[in-house]
Amino acid sequence: MTNNYKKAISMINSAKSIALFSHISYDCDALGSMFGLYDFLKSIDKDVDIFLDDNINNTDAQIFDKSLFSTDLKTYDLCILTDSSDIERIGKYANYFKTHQNTLRLDHHKGYFNIATIEIVEEFSSASEVVLNLIEKMGAKPSSTSATYLYAGIASDTDRFITSNVNLKTYENALKLVKYGADTEKVNNFLFKTKSLTAEKIRALVFQRLKTYDNDIAISYVKLKDLKKYGLNQNKIDYANDLIYLDNINISCLLKQYDKNTYKCSLRSKTGYNACLVAENFGGGGHMMASGCIIRGSRKKVTKKILNVIRKLYK
Repeated sequence: MTNNYKKAISMINSAKSIALFSHISYDCDALGSMFGLYDFLKSIDKDVDIFLDDNINNTDAQIFDKSLFSTDLKTYDLCILTDSSDIERIGKYANYFKTHQNTLRLDHHKGYFNIATIEIVEEFSSASEVVLNLIEKMGAKPSSTSATYLYAGIASDTDRFITSNVNLKTYENALKLVKYGADTEKVNNFLFKTKSLTAEKIRALVFQRLKTYDNDIAISYVKLKDLKKYGLNQNKIDYANDLIYLDNINISCLLKQYDKNTYKCSLRSKTGYNACLVAENFGGGGHMMASGCIIRGSRKKVTKKILNVIRKLYK
């Protein structure tokens, strides 16, 4: 066991009250790792609150109980951040985390800077696997509820175990969670077999607006007014994977409008192309084949910026 794990376990064991955080523009690994850890910490009699500067949509609420979120910060012995290498992505809670004396980060994104007192960053396919690893190193096992949360995180971040970061360890961890009682049927129904008609209407718009460049770059976009029209939020609208699965496309980007001049860019790539290198040019990051960043400017200017970086790197 590494020193960081030993220190993290000591911090958790010593803490009576713990605050958990994850990133804005959440995904299911953010929620899965945070909820999975929440359930485990409650089981060992910790006073735990979870915070997220974002709104959980109704589909995700089928697994992740929105009523568990807290809004009022108090004094905590320990703060833990899951699934984020960027402290600013905690949103309105970032300053609290920055100024706390005892902080722990559990993540699978290396990032550029240490942002917590103790950092455990493992090259797993998901942050949920890092949480599982920590629980086991504490000599414990996750409950079936915790296992379900963590399984959802893995299944989501690997897109049904088909992304390039999947390896033998990924399958081994998934199998462990199944043995711990994860409700895989519930997760699979929620993640992969439930489709919103309104979300599919936006998906149709994404493909109507799709443009290709240099024969192997695909870029499309979602407008803020699209989401308002259909009553959806950003977190359930991500068809970046669908774009990269197109024939002959090597790198893709889905632009999701946040406000008049701000876009979240979800980048994907195939073997030989590094989406993370593109995102890093704009202060973002992630994985080699799945990364993201936020760029300010008009949609045309943002598209041009993305294309310029891709062409500089690969053309």
